[in-house]
Amino acid sequence: LNFYNFTSYSQCLEDFILYCIFYDIDKGFYIDIGANDPNKISVTKAFYLNGWHGINIEPLPEAFSDLLKYRTRDINLNYGAGLKDDNLILYSSGVGSSLNKTFARTSKTINIEIHSMSKICNKYVPKNKDIEFCKIDVEGYEKNVLLGYDFINFRPKVFCIESTLPGISIPGYNEWEYILLENGYKFGFQYAIKFFIYM
Repeated sequence: LNFYNFTSYSQCLEDFILYCIFYDIDKGFYIDIGANDPNKISVTKAFYLNGWHGINIEPLPEAFSDLLKYRTRDINLNYGAGLKDDNLILYSSGVGSSLNKTFARTSKTINIEIHSMSKICNKYVPKNKDIEFCKIDVEGYEKNVLLGYDFINFRPKVFCIESTLPGISIPGYNEWEYILLENGYKFGFQYAIKFFIYM
């Protein structure tokens, strides 16, 4: 990797930080929960352009359509991740969405499927495949995603998770951080006000 010519596509340089961690990994594997746009404010685009591939989970139809177009090597899934299989209401503004009504920015809703990360990983992560990192940006639904994770059989080396409540700079990690700590992860660092890295 050439750090001097690195182009960041993420919101807070999370992709550059992850590049510094995985500089010696060739064609690694990622999971992007709440992938949204594959090109704008994307944590995984720089990795994809350098030969990586992974799983993108995105319930918004418009964003999912773009993922199918621009991420042909990836596994793209048009539903949400949560604690268990379910059908829930997603509050969608077209450019952002939340399963948590408290943080809804619009009254527009769509019904979406939810599947646990345990089920998703069992179905789509290749056998004996290392997961370099998992990025989670689900607008206030992080706890449910983590509670549905199988940390024994599918263990990302790094989690990159939005740490503030949607649309504001108030920390929200106190709701879900314990899940990572109880599963052997340690807090790495926080960059800007938005993302925590756990290793």
